[in-house]
Amino acid sequence: MFSLILKDILVSKKILLFGAAFITLMTILGVPEGAKDLAAGAIIVGVVYMGMVLSSSADETNKADILLNSLPLKRYEIVLSKYISIFVYSAIGIVFYLLFEVLIKLIGVPVIVYPITFNSIAYGFLLVGFLNSLYLPLMFKFGHNISRVFYIFFFVFFFLSISYVEKLVGKLAGSSWLQNISSFIMSQSDVVKMFFIIVFAFILLTISYLLSVRFYENREF
Repeated sequence: MFSLILKDILVSKKILLFGAAFITLMTILGVPEGAKDLAAGAIIVGVVYMGMVLSSSADETNKADILLNSLPLKRYEIVLSKYISIFVYSAIGIVFYLLFEVLIKLIGVPVIVYPITFNSIAYGFLLVGFLNSLYLPLMFKFGHNISRVFYIFFFVFFFLSISYVEKLVGKLAGSSWLQNISSFIMSQSDVVKMFFIIVFAFILLTISYLLSVRFYENREF
């Protein structure tokens, strides 16, 4: 299991360059005040996206599935390694953001870098969970070449709609059919709210994982 995760990390070393370029670009373009809690989350999403794309693309090019299935590995272990990689890439994204924040303070560049918070990490984890809970079942059923088209669409859609995410959340929280649930959640402390978000992301990923295992178990190579 550890070897599979390490393989994914090693073949996606380009995310180091991508992470630096992405953070710089977002800083230059600026993040709306209303979406400041999503700034670090967007970096996490970007780094996870690149990590998943690069590792899956390398697997497809090198026909890694045929090789891995000839080894004494269970298919659910191969699937699980991809899901654990999400957390590893997320950690890399958080470290990137923290280093960039420190660097900007040290050199004194007059740009706004919103501090990373528990809320921003929770939002990032929710978005990462949502995107990859859609992408990974498609990848394990159809392979990377087909599923990456959907992944690109999901990714681009997210960044085009980033400024509307909080407004949408606000509208959903105020709608009648969610009134009871949202009233209960909104009456909780920020820590409890973020706990609900993280639990929701875990539920999405768990359902997605079970679907991926089922698809991959039935796939022929």
